[in-house]
Amino acid sequence: MSVFACKKWISSLSLCAIAFISSNALCANDVDQKFTSELQSAQAAYDQGIESARTDPAAAQKYFTQAANAFDKIVKSGVTNGQLLYNLGNAQVQAKQIGSGIGSYLQAQRIMPGDSQLQSNLAHARSLVKDRFDVGGGILMEDVSAWWHMISFNSRLTLAGIFWIIAWTIAALLLHKSVAAQHETARVLLRRVAWGCALCGVILGATVATDMTAAKLWPQGVTTSDGVMVRKGNGDGFDPQFAEPLSQGVEFRVLERRPGWLLIRLGDGKTGWIPATQATTA
Repeated sequence: MSVFACKKWISSLSLCAIAFISSNALCANDVDQKFTSELQSAQAAYDQGIESARTDPAAAQKYFTQAANAFDKIVKSGVTNGQLLYNLGNAQVQAKQIGSGIGSYLQAQRIMPGDSQLQSNLAHARSLVKDRFDVGGGILMEDVSAWWHMISFNSRLTLAGIFWIIAWTIAALLLHKSVAAQHETARVLLRRVAWGCALCGVILGATVATDMTAAKLWPQGVTTSDGVMVRKGNGDGFDPQFAEPLSQGVEFRVLERRPGWLLIRLGDGKTGWIPATQATTA
């Protein structure tokens, strides 16, 4: 399967803003063979959108929407693949489905953390969101955890175990008579290495525990449509929490779920209820 074409096109300011968005290679072997034709159709539609963007923006939007729908169909079938989610996000952003695109990028980010192109496209998609909640720099947990998400969850878990094994191995050696009889400088050095490994193990283990807790208790979400009214309760009969509705692409944490409704916390710490149909969780 060939890579998605990445062509530079500039026809207007809005097109220029998303010109850099591209797709990484996604081989047919990465998904079930029965989805090969759907994958090829999605790729073809995306390529046609790129080709049409300069001369016929309206047609390009139709192609991008077609590509997004085709990728989404594969994802909803149960295929979990970072590149597939990344490509879906690209198509959705190009189709001006900013909220859904951010949601797809966030899911892809969990599978391939540290991917520079993914991070760049996610940052660009976020820049297109109309509503900003930057008090304190956004959602605090995301700001603090950004650095450790450059390393995958499994890698951090593995490294934490390795550091702890090294720390305890050195501690056991220091208790051995032959090592205890060594020069004081060597013993001090070994103790420092052991403490350093133990500290690294604790830090990495803490990031793993934080991710597990946050994902289970407070899932991350994003609005997928404009005009999302935040209400004081889980029903249309409750008064609005804010005077203005939210636009698509606003990220939040889910604090509670009730049938058809989500209690969310925004980046500035404010909370309220929104319809579950107007948002997606990553």
